[in-house]
Amino acid sequence: MQPAPARPRARRAATPVLALAFGLAVPACDDPRAPAPGASAPAPAASAPEAAASAAPAPSAAAPAQAAKRDMPPRPVPIGSSGPIQPSAPAEQQMMAIQYTLAMVSPQPTDPLVDKAYLEGILPKLAAAARTADKGKTPPSPVKATKGNRKIEVDMGKGCTERTPSNLLAQRAGSSLREAFDAGILVVSCHDSLWECHQSTRDPDDVLCHAAPRR
Repeated sequence: MQPAPARPRARRAATPVLALAFGLAVPACDDPRAPAPGASAPAPAASAPEAAASAAPAPSAAAPAQAAKRDMPPRPVPIGSSGPIQPSAPAEQQMMAIQYTLAMVSPQPTDPLVDKAYLEGILPKLAAAARTADKGKTPPSPVKATKGNRKIEVDMGKGCTERTPSNLLAQRAGSSLREAFDAGILVVSCHDSLWECHQSTRDPDDVLCHAAPRR
């Protein structure tokens, strides 16, 4: 993954499209990458704080070799760029982000079944990791499995970036994207008061962040 560009300036309100699709009920991502060329520029706002987990993911976070490529809907920014998709982005780009992140967590017939033992073991480790990495007030129950246990969501007060999900797994919870995929987990996300970042376990470079402020 290329080094993260300058951090974007975040707005505190999402557009109606993202608000409708994501419910604005979950906390969001604090310091994702700057928008890729061609994406709409963010409106002026307060500077986002520095990343919560800035170190590069450990080598063990490599994509699983057996994860076959699959057809995906159009991505609002190229693979290798996390965005983020700003609140001021065109509705078409925001809808592309919604459709893409839903496809990320949709299982395929050849995907591994969910390993409940792995899931039960990793959730408390990620909860402890989130409390350590959080730069804000961590919710009482910060980690949960959703989408039929195919996605792990980590809620934070502040500090969610495109690197946070893989860093929490590899550096703080003693696991990796490969192990998560082998256990049937397809996406690990972080979500704070501004952003949500979705990390595919199939491909370390496949991370997409969007504005998703909580109420």
